[in-house]
Amino acid sequence: MKKLKYLLISLLFIPITGKAAVYHCSAPSSVESGETISVTISGSLSSASTTWTGLIVGEGNASYSGGDLNIWSDGASFSRTVYFTAGNPGTATFYVGNIDVSDENREYTGSDTCTVNITSASKPNRAAANVNDVYDNDNDDEDEKDKSSNSYLKSLSIDGVKYSPAFNKDKMEYAAVVPGDKEKITINGEVEDETASVDGFGEKELKEGLNKFEVKVTAENGEVRTYVISITRKEKNPIEVTINKKKYTVVKKDIGLKAPSGFTKTTVVINKEEVVGYSNSFTGYLIVALVDEEGNASWYIYNQKNGTYTKYSEFKSNGLRLVIMEAKKKDVPYKYKKCKVEINNEIVDGYALQYGSTYRLVYALNMDTGEKAFYLYDMQENTFQRFYNTQVEIYRDLLKKLEIGVIGLGALIAILFIIIISQALVNRKTKKFIKNGGKVEKEESVIDEEDEDEEEDKKIELKRKIKEKADNISKERELNNTDTVKMNKQDEPVKEETTEIKKEEEIPLTREEIRRKKQEEKKELEAMRRDFFDL
Repeated sequence: MKKLKYLLISLLFIPITGKAAVYHCSAPSSVESGETISVTISGSLSSASTTWTGLIVGEGNASYSGGDLNIWSDGASFSRTVYFTAGNPGTATFYVGNIDVSDENREYTGSDTCTVNITSASKPNRAAANVNDVYDNDNDDEDEKDKSSNSYLKSLSIDGVKYSPAFNKDKMEYAAVVPGDKEKITINGEVEDETASVDGFGEKELKEGLNKFEVKVTAENGEVRTYVISITRKEKNPIEVTINKKKYTVVKKDIGLKAPSGFTKTTVVINKEEVVGYSNSFTGYLIVALVDEEGNASWYIYNQKNGTYTKYSEFKSNGLRLVIMEAKKKDVPYKYKKCKVEINNEIVDGYALQYGSTYRLVYALNMDTGEKAFYLYDMQENTFQRFYNTQVEIYRDLLKKLEIGVIGLGALIAILFIIIISQALVNRKTKKFIKNGGKVEKEESVIDEEDEDEEEDKKIELKRKIKEKADNISKERELNNTDTVKMNKQDEPVKEETTEIKKEEEIPLTREEIRRKKQEEKKELEAMRRDFFDL
């Protein structure tokens, strides 16, 4: 599965020109414990001006024994052989980390890995001098096969000390914390197979700080299993801190806990006491060791300004050593949402494009280069890969431009709508202004109930006036008819009035005057009707 993974990673970086940087790892498939493992790393690229850099990494049950681990070479190809010593039975994996391959045109990346199976050491065969010797040698082989390979403990205890986790024969590491006045402990236990031997039981002296003890169980056939017990003896005046409601003790002295690569030993003052710490020039981190109540020691980043502690966790994959950090909001790739990610049983800050995916984005510091960047974490394979965001940035810019265009179009439509409504209102006001003979009316939108009542009163008053006017016209018509009769009798002699007081004689109207008056009254009545309907 790992070889397939590295092959896929290599294919991702095959350049458009057809040239590909290829790393090749070769090593024996199987060796015995104690034997030398010869690992050869080579690379090739069809360009004479190529620069190769990297670091040969060995992980698992093998220790470095010789050869140059650093790769620094020029040319179209190179080859480097490094030697390791096989340890306990198990596996060892070898590959190239911190890969950098480049020529005058561009950079390339490739990868390969090789795994070696380590078996138990077997006894050398004796040369057969005669038939009897051969027969005896066969018997030795049969005896070897019959020997037990059981190297498990059946029980483990420490007098007066409670350790964690609870004993399990398959669990190889245990821890405990004891008071500062406890100077000795006694380790007891028994093996699962009586044919096995044990080294590590008995009374042990304790120094202040961390103490590590090994219990080695050797099976009948020679296989060895090692149980490790870490006992932390508290100091007389401990510096105790609380992190996330959990109590810890600051380790003042060097307890043999291996510091992360790239950190240099230094001294830090905490609570007016000198404490052993380690600093890193890339990150500016200052780390100190803390021990929890169960005796587990871990490195924590100490902030001297505010006196806070943050757990230091390195995550390794494909030769990378990463410290995951929180990214600035403006640097997070488009559409990625912040979330929590569990990596190697630790919860860290990450980012997800969609929550159904098995990939998470993390922002991390490369402890070997000091470079901060985003990495894509595969939750199924538990691997990291540098996140190249060029294509994502292109899509993000396009989406931003599209969003700006849509917003602009919407704003333009809104402005046009406002202009159309405003123009319609202006036209309506202009028409009413003309109809009212230049009088300005109130805006309809601000007419309240009192204004509506006033309009209703105007209608009623106008109806009354129209009715009154119509009645007057009817009366005048009757009078006009009477006047007409009088006009027809103009030629007849007028009798003299016999009353003492003589009224002023009415001047009769001509037909033309009567017709004109009727037309004026009709126009006036029509105007009143129009005003009524306008209301």
